[in-house]
Amino acid sequence: MQSWNTLLNESKLDISVKNEFIRCYREAKEKLKSYGIVMDEEADFMFANHILALLKRVKTRSFVEDMEEEDFEQVPQKVYDMAEDIVGGLFEKEHLPINQTEVFLVATHIEMTIQKTKGGTEQ
Repeated sequence: MQSWNTLLNESKLDISVKNEFIRCYREAKEKLKSYGIVMDEEADFMFANHILALLKRVKTRSFVEDMEEEDFEQVPQKVYDMAEDIVGGLFEKEHLPINQTEVFLVATHIEMTIQKTKGGTEQ
């Protein structure tokens, strides 16, 4: 995939981080697939970029500013749960509590894909 390779090449990542990103991205895509979520090329690139940025934030323990819980209502609970399932392991691996704002941001990618898909793909 052209855009995915561009992301890896332009990020100038340490090889261990690059390998971890590839593993995390593939796992995330498999989980999305298990939920019936298929992203188009543009959404996939944005999702991959977000996973890479999230991985870097987890490694540096430098997260985005916390949002108010009522902001989380912008996505259905089911979608939020999918996102938590997809990225929760990143936090667990580093022995960190799951950052709810980070999960919400991933959930927005999923919700946007669901909304773009004719008729949605919620299970």
